[in-house]
Amino acid sequence: MTTFATPDTVRLLAELDARTRAAWTSYRDALSPLEGAEYDAAEAAEWDGLQATLREVEAARADLQSRTSD
Repeated sequence: MTTFATPDTVRLLAELDARTRAAWTSYRDALSPLEGAEYDAAEAAEWDGLQATLREVEAARADLQSRTSD
């Protein structure tokens, strides 16, 4: 059976895409001015934050897709 995305689903998917882009931008912007030991000290925490956000977005995307495929 073919599933069609509703306007709400399309909007929510676009919001999830925007959250993904924003997470990567935040990661990049937090680290780009840093160098050497300062970069090394910040990178692991920034990476962990990025990964947590990406997991949240992926979980929301999976939930949305499961609700729209029923």
